[in-house]
Amino acid sequence: MAQSASTNLGKSGQNQVIALTSGKGGVGKSTLCVLLGLGDALRGKRVLVIEFDAGLRGLDLMMGIADRVVYDLGDLLEGRCTISKAIAESPLHENLNAIVAPVSLEAPMKMEDVRLLIDGLRGHFDRLFLDMPAGLGFSSRLTAETADAALIAAVPDSVCVRDGGKMAQELEKRRFRNYRLVINRVEEKLLRRDVVTDLDAVIDGVGAQLIGVFPGDADIPLRLTRGLPLRENHRVLRIAQAVSRRLDGEYVPLIFP
Repeated sequence: MAQSASTNLGKSGQNQVIALTSGKGGVGKSTLCVLLGLGDALRGKRVLVIEFDAGLRGLDLMMGIADRVVYDLGDLLEGRCTISKAIAESPLHENLNAIVAPVSLEAPMKMEDVRLLIDGLRGHFDRLFLDMPAGLGFSSRLTAETADAALIAAVPDSVCVRDGGKMAQELEKRRFRNYRLVINRVEEKLLRRDVVTDLDAVIDGVGAQLIGVFPGDADIPLRLTRGLPLRENHRVLRIAQAVSRRLDGEYVPLIFP
């Protein structure tokens, strides 16, 4: 399996905006946002995760901030609070913060308002992760207009791989080429059972360079939603820190589960 010396994603390091997206839902984008955010935080970066899946909030539980959230992204975009009041610090790490998705929106998000918000937040955080809703339209447009790079999340499932490929094609249509692939929930039994027989097939199916592989560990989201911290030497956090370094343009060999 080919590995590159760096991600070569253009803008790297501080103030980088990374969109986590996919073609199909249920691939673990929110969990990946938390893990990648923790990976950055453990390396001393100040991180903000912004959740855009209106009506389907879950980041507050995963980041242990459900009892701390007073205002959400909808309140912020509709002028009912300031930025500082919408940001909640996660107890998982002092460098990890979030703006959670609205339970509902009175009106659709205006792209110009979102662009202004993200531009305003850039100078205050080393990395912003945008937790995108599944699907092509809104997610691909928001990614193309606001992000420096995108990570397309896919699991070793033929439907997810095909839909991840569609997301890559949609980004290409929008002249956005700074995207990479993150393969999530990798289990040997899945690779043997499904039509997708190995990770190279996932890479070829999505049509994107691989930047990270995360294991199929059901204990991870369960621990997060119960507010149980992960050990700093946990394998998923080692993988997350390796991805963080690759996002910074460093040469780091891929870590496989």
